[in-house]
Amino acid sequence: MATMGQVIFRIMIVIIILLVAAIALIIGLSVAGNSSANDVTTVNAVGQISGNVLLSCTFAPDVKQSSDVLWEKVGDTGVVYKYENGKISLSDQNSKYKSRTSLFLNELSVGNATLMISGLTVADSGVYKCTITNSNGKGDNKLSLNVGAFSDLTLTNTSQTGLHCDSPSWYPKPTVSWVNITSATIITNSTITGYVDGLNGVVEVVSDFNGVEKNIQYRCVINNDLARAEGDAILTDFGLKTQTRLLILSSGQTTSPSRLLLCLLILIFHLGAENM
Repeated sequence: MATMGQVIFRIMIVIIILLVAAIALIIGLSVAGNSSANDVTTVNAVGQISGNVLLSCTFAPDVKQSSDVLWEKVGDTGVVYKYENGKISLSDQNSKYKSRTSLFLNELSVGNATLMISGLTVADSGVYKCTITNSNGKGDNKLSLNVGAFSDLTLTNTSQTGLHCDSPSWYPKPTVSWVNITSATIITNSTITGYVDGLNGVVEVVSDFNGVEKNIQYRCVINNDLARAEGDAILTDFGLKTQTRLLILSSGQTTSPSRLLLCLLILIFHLGAENM
């Protein structure tokens, strides 16, 4: 016999399923009123100041006709990029994107509408929308672009008891920490960290740790909202051994509403089956 908790849970599952079904019906009716929806998938992106970035946008290929592609930035007037009726159409392009954007036009036939933006600035950060129109219907999806600066670090020993951690390019300003990996403890003293101002708000990070012991592994960690640089070092009788890595943090795929709805339904039925 089901417990009172199981009964309440089942009732909640039924209510949620009914709500999701109602939402699905509303979406279905709105799509049916126009044409079949075109599933569009985008991926959040991180770019380096002054560098290039690829804003990914993929869709189901259309073998019947050329696909129209529209890229916009939320909050901006004009378009970022437009490809319409088989040709590039930039008459209403926002001036700040002039000569900075391009599509891989030969990839449209396989469902790839990825946009490249060059000469990135912090002002390019924001939410972008990719809209695809073809015989499959019209679909769109959004992604977030974050622009900043981040770089790998170097570790050197300044003495038999001192380590120096240096990384040349960070924005926004990062935090720095030192860790004793061998004992799994954060080092809270014997460290000095400084920041050297550069162009466009970018800073160089320099940090020193005094108190190094031989055959103990230490780690310097530099991170902001976009990236994390780590460097490990161990001082032995044969010298200093190091390894470094740079991890990009702010990224992730975003899916079309119809796929999100399907995933939600699967999760609900899975939870319901476990608790029945």
